[in-house]
Amino acid sequence: MFRSAPLLAFAVCAGTAASQQVLPADFENSTTLDRLFAFGGVASFQTAQSAQLVYEQSSLQLDIAFTGASSLNFSNVGLGVLNTGTSGFQVQPGADVFSITVLAPQPLPGGLELVVTIRDDDNNDTSIDIASDDDEWISAPIAVSPGLEIYNVPLSTFTDGNPGAGNDVPDFATGPVGGMVLTFQTSTSLLQGRIETPVTLFIDHAGIFVGDQSIPGGTCIADVNNDGMLSPTDFSAWINAFNSASPECDQNGDGACTPTDFTAWINNYNTGC
Repeated sequence: MFRSAPLLAFAVCAGTAASQQVLPADFENSTTLDRLFAFGGVASFQTAQSAQLVYEQSSLQLDIAFTGASSLNFSNVGLGVLNTGTSGFQVQPGADVFSITVLAPQPLPGGLELVVTIRDDDNNDTSIDIASDDDEWISAPIAVSPGLEIYNVPLSTFTDGNPGAGNDVPDFATGPVGGMVLTFQTSTSLLQGRIETPVTLFIDHAGIFVGDQSIPGGTCIADVNNDGMLSPTDFSAWINAFNSASPECDQNGDGACTPTDFTAWINNYNTGC
């Protein structure tokens, strides 16, 4: 696991007055996550709201310009919300699962992992102070798969990242505010190797929930006309999406609408849903 906060290549913050930080994050109504840091072989990274269907309605597009220029054997970027504020903290009592839905390129040009850090306001003072008053809980690395995937991680598997601070109890829904950091990382130690070229991810429905989450209606990326089934009519729908450069055209998750998405659509169609 890479704890990157003390070793930043550059730190960034993209929050604006027009955006909101809300947990859980569904990226609708101008909700977003802040860019927090990048380290190692990362030339830049950007986020933007997208019409790409991932979980439901809109999603957050994450463009990471990984490079091979760094002499280090890993690269990572972090995004999230350090303090939701009381109006943005919407975690339900009994929440016991962290979930996120990710659309990643097919294929991925190397190995990619996600580490989730969750912070809770144990002393109920509406600020997050992990040095003394509040807990920080960290997931084991989650392997990111190519294509569309929903990841459900029981909170019971998270590790206490700052023992002795806070109450050392993963009671995320009891405080008035919360925080979350998503670290996407790649390394030469991974079986698929380190990613050294730009990638685009789409994420949605990220946060703490009651029970495992599932994509509404069994959302299927190859079902381009969204009629709830796979049929030859989805080919015609994909052609229309390609001609109009609609989000549904992007079948390989690279953030672009190109002829390679036709091959990706065939693969997605044959895989089924």
